[in-house]
Amino acid sequence: MKRLILLGSFAYLVFSTPALAAAKNGLLGEWTCQGDDGTTSLAFRSADSLIYDGEMNRYRLQGDAIMVQGEWGEEAYRYTLKGDRLKVTFPEGDRISCKRVSTAGRQKEDRNRAQRGNAQLRGRLCQWSGSSSSYSGSSYSRTSSIEFDGQGNALYSNESSYSGNAGMAYGNSGGTRGQYQVAGNLVTIRLEDGSQVVATVNMRQNDGRITELMENGKLWATGLCQ
Repeated sequence: MKRLILLGSFAYLVFSTPALAAAKNGLLGEWTCQGDDGTTSLAFRSADSLIYDGEMNRYRLQGDAIMVQGEWGEEAYRYTLKGDRLKVTFPEGDRISCKRVSTAGRQKEDRNRAQRGNAQLRGRLCQWSGSSSSYSGSSYSRTSSIEFDGQGNALYSNESSYSGNAGMAYGNSGGTRGQYQVAGNLVTIRLEDGSQVVATVNMRQNDGRITELMENGKLWATGLCQ
């Protein structure tokens, strides 16, 4: 199925009372469409703007046609609408059948999308810092870790150790629970103590698994966990 074509800038298409016309024809909203090339998405964002398969286009309605600017001028996409069912015939003859996406369906898809993203981050990432001094004969190290469950839940903890002439000391903060969300290459982590961290993906494996994060110049990685 041919994609709707958007090439450079083109004339802004205007017709009388566009918002009323689009609302009257019932096209405004989001649609899931099925055609010869599989499932695609269609959204009429406003009376003159639509997004088809990720590409934004200007349109206008003329009778039973959706007029969209193509490579050689305006092209007519014939359509029929019955309730929440929409059928569109492309200029070349290809057809798609669409079903309106309800608010509940859209929210469910948003949740599913978030869950798919969160599943890419699973396991333990650690961040290490430390110092040593040959003058005083002391050393200090601190390892912080975040355990991700792949479903949006996280557990933060840290441990530290010190050794020197005065002896040795060890500390462990226990764990602070929280939630996280993966959105593309950004990971937002919110803990129950009110703190929030936004990190960027530093390494992603071929299967999509995230194994390194970078936060404010600090590296969090599976390889830093002992």
